Parts: sequence; structure tokens; C-alpha cells
Amino acid sequence: MPRFENEGFNNNRKRDVDRTVPENENYYGYSPVDFNFNSRKKNDRVVEDNQKEQGFNPCESYFSDDAKQQRRQEYFRSETPDDYISVPKRTSSAPSDKRNPNKKTNQNRNSGKKTDIKKIIKSVPIIILVLIVIAAGSLLSVMNKINYKEKTENTYVSENLMHDSSVKNILLLGVDARSNDNAETSRSDTMMLISLDSKHHCIKMVSFLRDTWVYIPSLGYEQRLNAACSSGGYEGVVGAIEYNFGIDIDGYVVADFEMFKTLVDSLGGVEVEVTAEEADEVTGHPMRYGNVTLNEGKYKLTGEQALAYCRIRKIDTDFNRTQRQRTVMSAILSKAKKSGPIKLYKMASNSAPYIETNLSKSEIMGIVFKAMGCITGDFHQNKVPFEGTWNYATIQGNSVISINTDENKQMLIDYIYNKSSADIKAEENSNNDN
Repeated sequence: MPRFENEGFNNNRKRDVDRTVPENENYYGYSPVDFNFNSRKKNDRVVEDNQKEQGFNPCESYFSDDAKQQRRQEYFRSETPDDYISVPKRTSSAPSDKRNPNKKTNQNRNSGKKTDIKKIIKSVPIIILVLIVIAAGSLLSVMNKINYKEKTENTYVSENLMHDSSVKNILLLGVDARSNDNAETSRSDTMMLISLDSKHHCIKMVSFLRDTWVYIPSLGYEQRLNAACSSGGYEGVVGAIEYNFGIDIDGYVVADFEMFKTLVDSLGGVEVEVTAEEADEVTGHPMRYGNVTLNEGKYKLTGEQALAYCRIRKIDTDFNRTQRQRTVMSAILSKAKKSGPIKLYKMASNSAPYIETNLSKSEIMGIVFKAMGCITGDFHQNKVPFEGTWNYATIQGNSVISINTDENKQMLIDYIYNKSSADIKAEENSNNDN
């Protein structure tokens, strides 16, 4: 039996005990706890500060007013039913499709990505094909503006010429011809061989000095190299260089003054450093250089200015003159290398009507694609005659450059076909040190 009943415990008896705090002992103003949760407003967490008028609280002296208010709301808020409700934890780690039937699983998302990748991969050849068609169409529209000449066989070459399928040699001829002049019967002002070397991934430029004394096949005797144009036309210049230096030239491209100016202006000008002597020569002779003004320093030249700069010939030698021409050509190639397809198309389209060539359209197409692989490499330049292979001479009353033809032939073949960019740079550094 329970102990209480043994001692006469009356279960019906109730002891009424007053548990309220007497008014004189209620130091903190506590009010009875309200256990009727339904009578409260949900989320009502605003309470009065029970210590508002009870004096100094040493703990709050270290906080600002805002911090005090935040601490009061955090520690002296009334309980709500939500405080006593526990959220059951999920015991299964497997994803539930019932909660959101429209939600994709990871497997579905990954399969979607794979599908997208497959679509992209399948579309790449189509995109490339479209780009090729656009590029080919643009190139064909440019080529239709070029003036074409039929290529003739060089009957003057008595031996096999050096040839390599990885190298394309194009002879660039700049003709000093004005309007109403017969360019082909005039003397070539510029003779520059542009070699696209896909084997060594670079472009090589070699200038031939016009006063070089060599045998001219179209004349049948020795004369200055630039005399080959007036006697045999553009094919005569190609024949003279092939005959004397043993290299195979794939074709020529002729540009007159107007083409050169249009080319430079279409690129937005080229940057060249002009010396004080060069600036004085051009500016001081307006009739000779077409009223062009040049200033000393490095700045961007227009087509007119670049042409005048290339034609300077009175202040120094023909070696310096061809050096200026190669400097401008290097600047043109560098600018074209950095230009976008729209600017390149504009340049080619504007310049094409002034170009004459004996290359066919299919040959030009192949050269363009080869050039795309070479133009990202280095540009190198040199001249014929090479250093140490020539001397000034007076022959038949003419002041000319006398050369060792065989030595220049071997050096030119080696430079174009055998030397890499690293080889050429090493030689240039060695020459600069000496």
C-alpha cells in the first residue's frame, strides 16, 4: 500500500498555496507566466524592457544603444508555441520525386548537358564550312578586281631552278609610273622578293638593288638590273633574277604609286620612325615628292607620306633606300597581322584594281592560305647583294654595284630555303655585336 494512505493521506484534500511574489519583493517587475499560448499573437516578439527604469546595468555599458536593443530582443523575448515544436529529421538520404515531380534529377541534367554537347560538336563542321564559304566568296570578289596577265615560260634559264613546295616566292615590283605611262616599259623602282616559308613558319623579304650589274637575258648583255623591265617587261625582271640567282619565282605582283597609297590608307596608316634628314629631304622638295610634309620622329604615316618616305634617294645610298622600303613593308605586314577580317577585306578590295599579276586565281587562293600560316610567325628582311659580296664600280661610264654573282646565288638559296627564324636571328645578333 502507498505510504500516504498508511498515514491517513486524503487525496481529495487540496492545499491552496499563493505562489505570487509580494509587491514589496518584486524587484524586477516580473509578471505571472501566461500559459495560454492561443491567446498570444504569433510572431509577436516585442517585449518591454523590465530593467528600463530599474537603474544602471553594468553589462550594457560596453555596448551602443543599437547593440543594447538587439541584445534585449535576443535574451528577453517571450516564448511562442513555435519554440516548442520540433521538426522531424529525414532519415532517408535518397531524393524524393514526390515532393517536386517537375524537378529534374542529376542524371536527367547530365544527360541534357551531354545532348547539348553533342549538338554543338555536330554543328562545328557546319559553322566552319559556312565561314570558309564566306571567306572564299569574299576572296573571289576581290580577285575579280585584279588585272591578270598570262604567264609565259622563261626560256632564258639554262639549268634547273631551286624549288621547294614549302616555299612560295612572289616578286613584288613597284613601278615608278604616273598616269598615261606605260608601266611595263618603264624601269622598275622596287624589286622585292616575298618568300612565304611554311616550313620555318615565317616570311622573308629580300630587296634587289636596282643598280646591281648583272646579265639581262632579254637584252643579251650586262646592264643594271632595273633595265630588265624596260627591255622585257615584268617577265623580263623575273627572268633576270631567276637566271642570275637560281631561284624559282612563282609569279609577280605589280603595284604602282596609287595602289601603294590606297593599301596604306586602307589599313589606317603605318607607324614609321623618320630621321631629321629624311624629313628635311621630303619637306624641302615639294615637286619631287608631291607636296608631302614629314616631321622628325616616330608617328603614323598616311599613304602619301609612306610613298614619299620609300622614294627618298638623294640623301644616302640605294642600300638605305631599299631598307626604308622593307621597313614600310614590315609595318604593313605587322598592321595587317593585327587587323580584323573586315579591315583586311577592305584593304584587299580597295587595292585590287591597282594590282597586276601573272598568277592565276587558283594560285592566289593557295598563296593566301599559305600566307595565313606564315603571317603569325616572324618577318625577316635582307638584300642582294649580301654583305661582303660587292663593290662600287664604274662600268661603261655607269656608276654601278659590281657583285660576285655565284656567291650571292648560293647565299640567297640558303637564306630562302634553309635558314630558320632562329638561324637568322642568331646571325643578326652576331652582326650587331660586331
